[in-house]
Amino acid sequence: MSSVIEICNMALSRIGNSQRIDSLTERSVQAEQCSLFYEQTRDWVLRDKPWPFATKFVSLAEVTTNPDPIYPYSYAFPTDCLYARKIVNQIFPVDYWPFADTDVCVPQIQAIPFRVIQGDSTRLIATSVTPATLEYTARITDPGFFDPIFVSALAYKLGVEIAPALAKEPSIADRMEAAYQGVAASAFAQGMNEGQGDRMPESVFITGRESR
Repeated sequence: MSSVIEICNMALSRIGNSQRIDSLTERSVQAEQCSLFYEQTRDWVLRDKPWPFATKFVSLAEVTTNPDPIYPYSYAFPTDCLYARKIVNQIFPVDYWPFADTDVCVPQIQAIPFRVIQGDSTRLIATSVTPATLEYTARITDPGFFDPIFVSALAYKLGVEIAPALAKEPSIADRMEAAYQGVAASAFAQGMNEGQGDRMPESVFITGRESR
């Protein structure tokens, strides 16, 4: 389990800065830079990939006044939503497609169109269906919930942001960005594998049986 300070110190170490911090409010340029960039970097990394630990589902609450001229329904935007990923209503048909030349099929739910718009006082999600269930990335602020690979990715991305003020070598920021991209890609691949897809039904030419 990591803390905010540990993640910041990890970022400092990766950019080659030997100074460590004990608090984001202490009087040091390292703490100042980490405090300036930590929260926005955390939210950016959360938005960048569909991290399983930050994936949530919610039945959206329809608003009485729909300002969208195209979609017939608008819903309140979840307060903890960082990135609205998809509408996942079960009433829509599901197709199954083979994954990566294997006999495992992954469900491909028909995409439901939607868009995020601005209402009178808050953001809204406008779509073509009612009711509507949203899959989204939530703002997770407690590092105790962070996946270890997310911690590593966040430390690299934070290193990108603080390197211009704290790193000795100008190329450090580019190296941190490359490292972040590698970790994030690995995390996405692992997330795709973390689950069990449905197996492709055997062909009648193999089983000799026809479905009734």
